[in-house]
Amino acid sequence: MRSLGFPLAGLLAAWLALYGARLAGAAPLAPHEMLGRILELEDPNPRVWGENFASLWQFVPFAFLPVAAWPLGWRVALAAAGAALGALYQIVVGVPQWWLYFYMFFAGAGVVMLAFLASQWRRPEARYLLGALALFAAFGVITKTFLMYSSTAAMPVLDSSALALDAASFGASPSAWAVETARAHPGLRRLLSIAYETLPLAVMAAFGLELRDPRRTPFGLLKGLVVCGFVAAAAYAVTPVAGPAYAFAAFPEKVDALLAAAPAVAGTLPDFSPRNAFPSFHLAWALLAVMLTARFGWTARVIFGVYALLIALATLALGEHYLVDLVASFPILLAIAALCMERTPWRHRWHALLAGLAFYAVWAVLLRPSVAHEARAYPMLMAAWCYACVAASIWLYVRMVRRE
Repeated sequence: MRSLGFPLAGLLAAWLALYGARLAGAAPLAPHEMLGRILELEDPNPRVWGENFASLWQFVPFAFLPVAAWPLGWRVALAAAGAALGALYQIVVGVPQWWLYFYMFFAGAGVVMLAFLASQWRRPEARYLLGALALFAAFGVITKTFLMYSSTAAMPVLDSSALALDAASFGASPSAWAVETARAHPGLRRLLSIAYETLPLAVMAAFGLELRDPRRTPFGLLKGLVVCGFVAAAAYAVTPVAGPAYAFAAFPEKVDALLAAAPAVAGTLPDFSPRNAFPSFHLAWALLAVMLTARFGWTARVIFGVYALLIALATLALGEHYLVDLVASFPILLAIAALCMERTPWRHRWHALLAGLAFYAVWAVLLRPSVAHEARAYPMLMAAWCYACVAASIWLYVRMVRRE
């Protein structure tokens, strides 16, 4: 089992930074206030608090079921008992069509498994898993707090540049096409929405496989998530992009008019609009799961690979990202992997780190409105650049892993 010291230290640093921003008046909420909002503590009905608390732990079954420290029969029985508890609760309180609320089944299983792990406290595996699950839940609260801070700070965004680079690289706006396609096919949109919202569950499934055999993973998932968090905070300050759903009121209906205008720094639509689109860390986290499960056989590779593809489609179809956001996630994740690798010597990692940072630096320059305006005149060059970003990042990562 890997040490939880680094993830804990990283989350504490983020926690202190967010409290500092709150005390300075720069952030609207502190982490504990965000937790209160997630639990809806302002609601006078305690049942709402309990439901939201249980929902916090719906990812637990995905981490617990792959762990081999307890017999498979026990793990399956706990999952079944928790799912039954979730169903029974919904029936008792009178939830209509309760069988559609799968998250409550996962939440019930999560609460039952947490209680079981607490009863197994004397075992080091139980203490480790409880600590890891608590850290992951804290990571979620801290991430939501940061996104609220990002939205409130209202930094001017570079969305018109990202839209222009998208069209220059791919001949049209892939995000506009994806949004229109999803609107025309409600079933597809629902599927992609589910995929988008269940990313924490997929990430925890990768963590469960890591716990099963840590030697098969090049670094720890929690370590990777924490490093991703700090890199994301820095990247969003350098390349603030909100996404088409938050930047343009006329998207995708008037995408041609938006593309005809010269790229410029602008604001976003009212309400919640975090600057967290470039690069896409939603896709980066899905790719992180692919990285960490690559040595668990073809079944795991296919499942996590298909899920990453669904995440890529979902980010576009839901208006959360431009395609260039997804392209840029490859080199930034390469740099993060180079920082996190545990068995590859630094002499085989530094080139991957520098390459990933260099690719991102070029993207940061391309997103400047004047540069994006000029880049539209070179569509073939932009297309080649995008393909090179993805291909070089994959090649450098595979090369780095083989040097373990």
